Amino acid sequence: MCHPLRLLAVLCLFLAILLVACSPEIASEPSELLLAPGDFQTTAITVVSESKEQSLDGPSAQVELQGPGYRVLQTLILFETRERALSALDGIRADLVSRDESGPGATEASGIIEHPLGNEDAASLFFIENRGLVRLTVTGPDRDSRLAELSAIAREKISGG
Repeated sequence: MCHPLRLLAVLCLFLAILLVACSPEIASEPSELLLAPGDFQTTAITVVSESKEQSLDGPSAQVELQGPGYRVLQTLILFETRERALSALDGIRADLVSRDESGPGATEASGIIEHPLGNEDAASLFFIENRGLVRLTVTGPDRDSRLAELSAIAREKISGG
């Protein structure tokens, strides 16, 4: 009687290890997951600046890219858990609402926020992918459509796709 229970316990342990090993996980180095010139197939993009740091929330990285007629700024913070990333996004939403700057958001995204960035008009979006919180900002005349396109690329890079 003990033998089948032991076998069942071993199988359950093996299954648990397999599930953990196969679960989608993102790299611990956020700078590897940022947008880069190679992600832009049709235009020449240059890196203006790139930085990374470690905070209490987790490792983070930022990149600024320059293209013909537009700029892209991306910040990525990797939290310990997805729940912590969602909590941080809730805090950002509350701050945006208190300043009357919120866009129509969803559970995992803030909605597009129009704002000035220096002398330029910009559009920003905060979103969650896995356990990463991303802020993506785009300037230029086609910023809203470019923001949608770039957020899809950023999501795919972070999710490992």
